[in-house]
Amino acid sequence: MREHVNHRYAVAVLRRGGGWECVRLERTALTGLDEAIGAVREAATEDADAVFGFFNADEAFFLIVRPTEAGTDLMLSDTRAAEQHTLAAQVLDVLRVGAPAQGATGPSPAGALGILADAGIGPADMAALLRAGGVPDEQLRSLAGQAGFGAGFEAARR
Repeated sequence: MREHVNHRYAVAVLRRGGGWECVRLERTALTGLDEAIGAVREAATEDADAVFGFFNADEAFFLIVRPTEAGTDLMLSDTRAAEQHTLAAQVLDVLRVGAPAQGATGPSPAGALGILADAGIGPADMAALLRAGGVPDEQLRSLAGQAGFGAGFEAARR
């Protein structure tokens, strides 16, 4: 039996009382940056110490969204995706980052590489993961595993 692979999903991750909870978000959260941020904020609860969203968009890129009291932190795995994906283009606009030169090779991340630092994944770890390559789903699953919520993330992303 072949495993179903979901190439388009959004998952909110909440840390409460020292444990992690992963909640699948509606696919409409992938239609634009306002929708992504809104979905993550809506999933947040008052008792959550941390909340962020993991977004996988058709294996072209991933986005991590982390609402904070000061605004919203963003981490886009590859700026090259902005050429074909509205969500990625909107992230670049907010970050005030231009798209890479045409014909650029290799991933070109943008945003807060330390977005998951308090979950044990520092900027150097994130940069290494992105340099190593792989498809966005595999990268997000790796991040979830490293942060300690791999099983919950696996269940929510399906």
